[in-house]
Amino acid sequence: MNMKTRTILSKALIHFFLLLGVFVTLFPFLWMILTSFKTDVECVQVPPTFLPQNWTFAGYERVWSRNILVAYKNTIIVAVSIVFFQLLTASMAAYSLARLNFPGKKLIFGLILCMMMVPQNMTLIPKYKIVSALGFNDSLLGVVIPNFISISVTFFIRQNFMSFPGELEDAAKIDGCSRLKIFTRMLIPLSGSILTAMGVMVLLWAWNDLLWPTIIITSEKYRVLSMFIALCKGQYITDYGFLMAASVLAILPMVVIYAICQKSFVRSIAMTGIKG
Repeated sequence: MNMKTRTILSKALIHFFLLLGVFVTLFPFLWMILTSFKTDVECVQVPPTFLPQNWTFAGYERVWSRNILVAYKNTIIVAVSIVFFQLLTASMAAYSLARLNFPGKKLIFGLILCMMMVPQNMTLIPKYKIVSALGFNDSLLGVVIPNFISISVTFFIRQNFMSFPGELEDAAKIDGCSRLKIFTRMLIPLSGSILTAMGVMVLLWAWNDLLWPTIIITSEKYRVLSMFIALCKGQYITDYGFLMAASVLAILPMVVIYAICQKSFVRSIAMTGIKG
């Protein structure tokens, strides 16, 4: 076997495993979409069928009748607010930790690294007590306020800010730029990739979060999409067509947003250095 044949076979083998990985990854989503168009009998029949024998929109009609638009509106308000405030607070904190010199800077950064190791479940009770004391139980503000700040987003944006050459900042200072102008007119415009990537990650998390909204929200008018989907499952019987239709409608906006922003997402991972 010559070199050219071995090269062709190796490339074919690599592409085979890549396609296999794509199929394994996408198969559950394809099954979910097809199941949303099946009848109740087809959803539970044995052996299962891959393609619907009788295509139906009954699942989507039931989702619409349950007023999913209210859950959509609440989820959009919560997710957009969390993304905005986390990027705002994280970028300001990251700038001070990356570009400013002040006493205790390394200690504060070390504490941030330690806080990244604290499980989210350990903070549920303190967050609930704070939100209750503020009077924001059963409200969208109660979901948003505890998520104003993200330690992980601060860390990654700080690492990106560390990669900027100091000469750019020195030149801006010579031109008379203040710290605020350097931050808003130089660092932020040059950090579009990392901010987009962090925004997409925070948006995905806020869109899919179920634990905290379930704790803080009790009334139907403030339910988000994750709660709406969780309530689609019955105590004794599950309407799988209804459940899959709701799931398809819930993930569709995130798929579109990720497809639009994937280039910035990949670019930010490639460009972000890990500097101390």
